[in-house]
Amino acid sequence: MTAHALTRFDRLRLSKQDALRALVAGAAWGLMVTVGLTAMTAWSCGVVCLPEVAVNAGLSLAGGILGIGPVAAYGRRR
Repeated sequence: MTAHALTRFDRLRLSKQDALRALVAGAAWGLMVTVGLTAMTAWSCGVVCLPEVAVNAGLSLAGGILGIGPVAAYGRRR
């Protein structure tokens, strides 16, 4: 059983297209979360705080690329 599982690691390799799909999907998700958080902050406070937007953007982009990216990369595989 272990030998069979080890021979199936070739499905985990990313092609350039898969890596690009992961990067674009994660960045798009992070951008949408950043825009939403910025709009929510501006709505409640009446002003946009640029350091808060920068921190939200960094965390959202990193979370999107690392969290949503693999789902998008492997989502089209069968």
